[in-house]
Amino acid sequence: MAEEAFSKTVRIDLMPDSNVGGGASKAGDRIAGANWSTRQRQTAAAAAATRSKYEDLLQSVYDAAFITSSSGKILEVNDRAIEFLRYEKSKLCALNFTDLLDGADETLMKSIADMLELERFALLQAFCRRRDGSVFPAEIAVSRLSGDKVRLCFFVRDITIRHHAEEMLRTEHTAVQTCGSGIAIADIDGLLGYVNPAFMRMLGSDSEELLHQDIRAVFGGSEMLSELIENAFSDNQTWLGDLEIINTDGDPLYLQVSAACSRSADGEARGIVFSFADITLHKQTEKELQEAKAALEAGQLG
Repeated sequence: MAEEAFSKTVRIDLMPDSNVGGGASKAGDRIAGANWSTRQRQTAAAAAATRSKYEDLLQSVYDAAFITSSSGKILEVNDRAIEFLRYEKSKLCALNFTDLLDGADETLMKSIADMLELERFALLQAFCRRRDGSVFPAEIAVSRLSGDKVRLCFFVRDITIRHHAEEMLRTEHTAVQTCGSGIAIADIDGLLGYVNPAFMRMLGSDSEELLHQDIRAVFGGSEMLSELIENAFSDNQTWLGDLEIINTDGDPLYLQVSAACSRSADGEARGIVFSFADITLHKQTEKELQEAKAALEAGQLG
């Protein structure tokens, strides 16, 4: 469970609605009212100013931010974290950071400490759990704050949109890999950059042999493919054509080929996607019917 949970990532897109102003002025009022020496007042004023800047910085961070002890006990959070995880601040600061991660246990903090001994930052991928029990994929950057006591800073980002996009890409890749039709993707010069297993089986070749070859040369300089490529670049239609080749057993193989231009978001042509459907059985049946028809007509004439 823990291994599966940490193979994901999280990102946060809620903007904080906070009012953090007035911290320095209130601290200044307290300092002015205290019976301190000038040096004490200056030291306290400097500390208050530093604290105010620290709070402003914490609240201005885009991500949900958590300051914890070395063991993970939450000491301070920004408003984004409160909105993000739907906890009251007092309840959030009563938790250990690992309580917010689905599948995490006490060994996580030890692993983080070990990583921070070697690197300036550690990056985690996990599912975060809100107070209502719902979870979201998150990407979490961890760093160690300098000071007398060890303090860790966690920045949590909700990556739900990215996670969904990655899942969709994986689904589409699986569909193409397992598709019964041959799929080939070429660049604008016709050089192959991807072929699926069905396409390799059709030609009796592996991907290493086919990649970076001109698809027209793969099919013996086919004029039909050249025409499909030219037409596909000219508009956004899908163009079809029939192609006959000889398979690895020396038998004819008939393919129906479709070609469509692949374009970028701004409409610029990036390459062509080809689909190859084996229509050999259809062609053989069609040929047999024609031969039978011709024989029947010849018999009637005779």
